[in-house]
Amino acid sequence: MEKPRQNISYTIVGSIVAFLFQVILAPNIAIQNVVPNFLLVFVILNALSSTKTRSTLTGFILGLLYDFLSVSALGTMSLVLSIIGYTVNSLNRDEFESGWISQAFVLLVAAFFAELTHSVFLSILGFDDNFVMSLWMRVLPGSIYDALFGLITLFIMSRTSAGKLRKRGAMKGRFG
Repeated sequence: MEKPRQNISYTIVGSIVAFLFQVILAPNIAIQNVVPNFLLVFVILNALSSTKTRSTLTGFILGLLYDFLSVSALGTMSLVLSIIGYTVNSLNRDEFESGWISQAFVLLVAAFFAELTHSVFLSILGFDDNFVMSLWMRVLPGSIYDALFGLITLFIMSRTSAGKLRKRGAMKGRFG
């Protein structure tokens, strides 16, 4: 059995906050129909400091909530976020101890992979007519938008109590 690296309450509260941001804030800050995916950002950041089981389950639940909010095929984002949560959590944790640059790189690559995979699934299922247009109009801008909010969140987390506790050695978080 895996040892939890963070309290489950952080995952629950973070999931609720990310869901509220996705419902309330995201539609209001869309640029050219590109909406940031706060649920994806939370799954990536949570996977950096959580267990594999919790990361995968969080991705599945938040992906299912995302699918209920959108008009796309039910289960596509759930599968994508589960894969992202598991994959990011499976990466070498020693690399993330070096600082925020490696975390930012993982955030950017994972956001791009998630948006691309979701777009491929939607194209296969017939919800997306032109994959190339989808790549240029939704995947690339969406990845950059997600990574931007992820970087802002990463910066805030490194400057708050979680980052200060980590520096003192009281918490094994990966943000900072």
